[in-house]
Amino acid sequence: MYDVVTIGDTFLDLFVWPESAKVISSRDFPSGKGLAFDYGGKITLKEIDFQIGGSAANTAVSFARLGADIAIFSTVGDDQRGDDFIDYFQKEGIDVSFIERRSAAIKNQSIILSFGGDRTILAYHSGVDPIEYIPNKNLKTRWIYLAPFYGKNIEVENRIVELIAKNGCGLFWNPGGLQIKKGISENRHLLRLCNAIFLNKEELEKFCDRPKTTVENLMKVVYSAGAKLVVVTDGKEGAKCFDGSVFYKISTTDDKRVDATGAGDAFASSFVAAIISDCREKPQKYIPERTTIEKALKWGIVVSGSVVGQIGSQPGLLTKSEVEKRVEKLVKLGIKVYA
Repeated sequence: MYDVVTIGDTFLDLFVWPESAKVISSRDFPSGKGLAFDYGGKITLKEIDFQIGGSAANTAVSFARLGADIAIFSTVGDDQRGDDFIDYFQKEGIDVSFIERRSAAIKNQSIILSFGGDRTILAYHSGVDPIEYIPNKNLKTRWIYLAPFYGKNIEVENRIVELIAKNGCGLFWNPGGLQIKKGISENRHLLRLCNAIFLNKEELEKFCDRPKTTVENLMKVVYSAGAKLVVVTDGKEGAKCFDGSVFYKISTTDDKRVDATGAGDAFASSFVAAIISDCREKPQKYIPERTTIEKALKWGIVVSGSVVGQIGSQPGLLTKSEVEKRVEKLVKLGIKVYA
């Protein structure tokens, strides 16, 4: 039986570092800021790099390095790129039995503009559902991590609901753009099964469609829809968690911020790894104690801090022993608990 299976997309990430750009403030952008280049000009790049990415890939590698027995559900092409993906996963100790090869070209691609310690992602998805083939009868896992995916087929989500009902496994969910756009009302079938949901601050506001409400009140709204834990990241401001009774807040580490790509995946997967390592009950009924939630927040903030200190989503991912050593050294890694 697997500890966890991660479900979602696998991408080839192209990282580019422009020689120059300008960050502009404007309400025309959802984040309040935009990245500007000379219109019609030729932009010189300082450096480029290719890496395997996508949330399913990032979290699978993270789980494997943290010692979990992990399998990945995704779709790759029946070509050299697909071979490279599978070879890479196997070297990381990830079970690739559930990766589907498609004869049609799978050209999932992200171009990641890295500038000023943050990133802007241009994403192209080939339109292939990554998980329409879940073998409900044969899959044995304690936990499912549902990463963002771009398939539009509601059957994808229905199969996950059926799998959880059949096997009693737990669910951790990081919604993608399509799921966030549908909002809470159209996602209750997943929310009521969630052991934890992971969103960043901007995604939380879109998911609840209440942009002028405090983060804490929005977290309560999501919790009331069924999620047992609501976890929200906020870039350099750290992260918060709500368990239905109290809020937990943790600040970021002092790691140098080189590239923010993959920080959310690193945080969520490390948080999950800490939770499942302490679980001795049936996953669907499991409600972690306060000490476990605090441990999970520390693991998440330490690993995400390591990831943003390097180029790409995976080079900074840590092993369990490395995480524990870093948490022990960071005596100032305090957590504020409040109602």
